[in-house]
Amino acid sequence: YFALKDVPAIIQALELADSEFAKTTAETLRKRSPLMLYVVLEQIRRARQQTLAQDLRMERDMVRHCFYLRADRKSETLEGIRALAVDKDHHPRWSPERIEDVELNEVAQMFASPWPAHSHPLKDLA
Repeated sequence: YFALKDVPAIIQALELADSEFAKTTAETLRKRSPLMLYVVLEQIRRARQQTLAQDLRMERDMVRHCFYLRADRKSETLEGIRALAVDKDHHPRWSPERIEDVELNEVAQMFASPWPAHSHPLKDLA
């Protein structure tokens, strides 16, 4: 399933499959942040081609994006924390709400480093 080309294809295949694993997995994924499902899939695929230092820099960039508040996009991480630990309503308000509504430019933003290469916090990793 997870070798399929993108998140919608993965979810669709899981939902159409005739196994308890597939149906349970699809239900679980449908409850997670749609944006972050795309981001994590891209992260895994990129990491396959990276050195450990490159991967750690990418992950540091992503952590910054996950917690940094911006006017044009709320933090999915903070929304998940709100829903599970703060308000404990277990109803996160993801943005976007549906997997089918994720825009690929939003995913790409998560991989743009907020630091120039010369001042990245992990620039000295080899």
